[in-house]
Amino acid sequence: MASPAQAYAPLWLKVLVIVMGLLIVAGFIVIAAEIARRMSTPNSGRSPAASGTFSERIALPSGARVVSMTAAGDRLVVHVETPGGPSAAYIVDPRNGALLGTVDFPPGVAR
Repeated sequence: MASPAQAYAPLWLKVLVIVMGLLIVAGFIVIAAEIARRMSTPNSGRSPAASGTFSERIALPSGARVVSMTAAGDRLVVHVETPGGPSAAYIVDPRNGALLGTVDFPPGVAR
């Protein structure tokens, strides 16, 4: 038969279990608070230019005109046509107006 001293867990084990339980509860509280904070302020991770205005000039070829603009994910695609020349798509970051790249569509070129 086990003695009464062996029937009970040692004090250090009880303290360890309580501390670990408190750490788990504190972790859940921190995670819930962070999720609530991010949901209430969705623009906090964006650049400062996203919250204010910006002015950016993107040079187009002479005589070119903007045909359409389409949002594609977190990018803006601007369809540009030039008179007698190729069409192009300008990929722009709408948060700061930066030109990320262009895609040219030359006429008469097949794959």
